[in-house]
Amino acid sequence: MFKTAFKGHWNEDDANQLREDVDRADSMGMRGNVFGKAGDSNLAAYNSLYGLGCRAPKWDRYGSLEETMLRYRAVELPAGDSPVGHAPDPADRSPWNSFSRSSSATRSGIVSDHLLMPSAKYSGPDTLESWVADKDCDPDRSMLDYEIGLLKPRYVFVNLGTNGDGFGMNPEETAKDAGRVVDEIRRLGPVPVVFTIPPQLNTEEKPGRWAFARDTSKWLRRIAAEAKVPMFDQWSVLADERLVNHGLIEYDGEYYDGFHLETPGGFRAPDALQQSVDFRPPALLYGAPLRNLLLLQTLAELDAAIGTDSVEKENLTVA
Repeated sequence: MFKTAFKGHWNEDDANQLREDVDRADSMGMRGNVFGKAGDSNLAAYNSLYGLGCRAPKWDRYGSLEETMLRYRAVELPAGDSPVGHAPDPADRSPWNSFSRSSSATRSGIVSDHLLMPSAKYSGPDTLESWVADKDCDPDRSMLDYEIGLLKPRYVFVNLGTNGDGFGMNPEETAKDAGRVVDEIRRLGPVPVVFTIPPQLNTEEKPGRWAFARDTSKWLRRIAAEAKVPMFDQWSVLADERLVNHGLIEYDGEYYDGFHLETPGGFRAPDALQQSVDFRPPALLYGAPLRNLLLLQTLAELDAAIGTDSVEKENLTVA
């Protein structure tokens, strides 16, 4: 499935472009062995990447990826503020690093404005329940600018678009909205890695969810191509009918979900973080461990393209 997610649309021209972009990022003070996260609930919550920073994976045949995992674990980062009820508590996801930090630039229920506007704009009685402005971010500063300034990451994963329909946007508008964040990340220095969005399963009340996610992902591929940045195609991976419920959560209590990534045994189970890094075949029928594995493979591929093959020793701690 790595070919579907990344390798199949990655070529030498892309690798050459990445090397140029990484040289630029590094010249602006961005750091190897650090990546950032910018996006909505499908990057903020539900065992997205956290386990790779704080649990021992069951590697099965993927043990060669341990080197990449350790490289990004080596840089200690602040824990970050967790979106209430979604991301694991800080103590449960320590030690804190690129995988296990709760990014200030990831929150549930958001679109690009939440990351690009001053953080105080969305704090108040009418704010989203899931919106938590980072307590250390100046109210006049955007959360994206704060996160990148704090971490100085070489790459930033971008998963935006899940909520476009809820904000009245069509697929093209949703993808172009996410493109604003891609442009700002490049302006600030790092290399964006653009994600398509996961499928959204249809319901009687919302029969067009699948088509919305499919078409938004089509436009996001175009955004990535036009920006000449790496693209991670999770939509095509999770659209595979061999997965359990397309790798997605079916019910969260009495609430039907159908668009967040599921973990074997349930995403709220006490051992969910451990289950999210189980890379044996039965577990890879679920979205959380499958995507965690594929993103680790993507990091390994990106680093191989720029010649990173060992843990860098400089600047291993951010206060």
